[in-house]
Order: sequence, then structure tokens, then C-alpha cells
Amino acid sequence: MTIKAKILCLVAAFALLAATITGLSLKTMSDYNRIIAEYRHNSENAFRGERLNRLIGASAIEMRGVYLSESRAEELFQADRVEQRVAALEAFLNDWQTHLRPGELPELTLVRTDVMKTVKGGRYLAKLTREQGLPAADAYGNKDKYRISREAMQGRIDTMVSDLDAKLAVSQAELQKFQENRQSQFLLMAVSGILMLLGGSLWIAIDAIATPLARVRESMVRISEGAYDTEIPSQSRGEIGELWTALGILKDRAAEADRLSREQLEEEHRLRELVLD
Repeated sequence: MTIKAKILCLVAAFALLAATITGLSLKTMSDYNRIIAEYRHNSENAFRGERLNRLIGASAIEMRGVYLSESRAEELFQADRVEQRVAALEAFLNDWQTHLRPGELPELTLVRTDVMKTVKGGRYLAKLTREQGLPAADAYGNKDKYRISREAMQGRIDTMVSDLDAKLAVSQAELQKFQENRQSQFLLMAVSGILMLLGGSLWIAIDAIATPLARVRESMVRISEGAYDTEIPSQSRGEIGELWTALGILKDRAAEADRLSREQLEEEHRLRELVLD
């Protein structure tokens, strides 16, 4: 293989490493976006679960405020507050439903049925309070069966919220694990790639260029000093092989020139002896 071909192979290896790192980077971005999207979605669901809890609690407090009213003005005020709370609760549930994926969070369907009963009951309580006053409202809503029903609903909501918090914890752990693993992958790939390319570069520089050139230089010096028996490799290829071939030709010509020079000197010496005789 020629030096040029070896250098081209090294460049191709650099390009392959760059392409691999680029591909891993693109996959990392894609996976990271997917994990972040899942984390945000689970985070929003967990937040909505907590908000549902707060809205249910606030609605119960406002209803209790109706029963504890001490004047007609306070009754009407609390009735308006109850209607506002249950309206906000219904709007919140409808909005949450639009952000869920198909088939996601089936337990919310059961909770929604219970919550809508609370919404309906709160509106009727507010209507009774306005139209008939506190005694009618108290007779309608201030019963143990409603409190028991609300406690059961609260238990289902708490279970759902706990499940949402668990999903969020799983997403957080997956995100952290992904970041740690991908950092290790990048570091391993970069270090191993750099070491391999460095080794290839040194091999080309030393084994394919420096060492052969040193042998050529040594042979040239020996030939220039008259060592025409210097061995010239016959199987060398590539650029270094061409140098050896050229050096072999020069050696042969120098040897021939040296032979002719010696023969001429010998002939001249013989003629001088003949003349002197």
C-alpha cells in the first residue's frame, strides 16, 4: 500500500469517527428530547393531580362555609364562592382531559365521575342557598353519607396522585441514567477513537515513512562511499519502492562508471609503461 493510500485510509478513519460521533449526537438529541418530553408530561400530570387535590379541598371548605354562615349576606357570599370553586374544578378536569394521551390514566375516569358529582352537588347547594336559605342547604348537604362519599373520593384521588408521583420518579431516574450512560459512551468513543487514530498516524509516520527513508538515506551514503555491494530491496512497493528502484539504477551506473574509470586508468598506466620501455 502506498503512503498516499495509507494517509487516505487515515483520513477516512477520521471521517468515520466524525460521522459516528455525529450520528451518536443526533441519536442523543432524539432520545433526550423523547425522555424530556415524557418527563415533562409526567411532571404536568403529577402537578395536575396535586392541583386537583387542592381544588377538591377548597370546594369542600367553601361548602362547609355555607353551613357555618351567620347571616344572609354571608350565605349568599359563600354560595357564590361554592359556585366559583366547582366551576373552576370542572374547567380544570376538562382541560386535563385534553392533555392526556389516548387510553392514558384510566383511573381519572372514575375520579372524574366522583368529582362531577361534587360539582353537581355544589351547584345545587349554591342554588338552594340563594333560593331557600341556609336551612334548606343544610338539610340537603350536611349529611354523613356525603362526607363518607367525599372521603372515599379523596382516597381514590390520593391513590391516583401517588401513582402519578411514582411515574414522575421513574422518569427522573430514567433521565439521570440516560445522562450518565450517554456521557460514558461519548467519553469511551472519543478516547478510543483518538487513541486508534493516533496509533495509525504514528504507524504511518514511523513504519511507512521515517524508517524506510532512513534505510534509503543510509544506502545512498554507502553507495556514495563506493560500497556498490549495498543490497537494494527488490520487493518494495509504493513511493519508497520507487526510491529504491531509482537508487538501484544509480548504484549500477555508479558501479559501471567506476569500472570504466578503473579500466581507463589501467590502460593509461599500461601505455606509459610501453612508452618508457
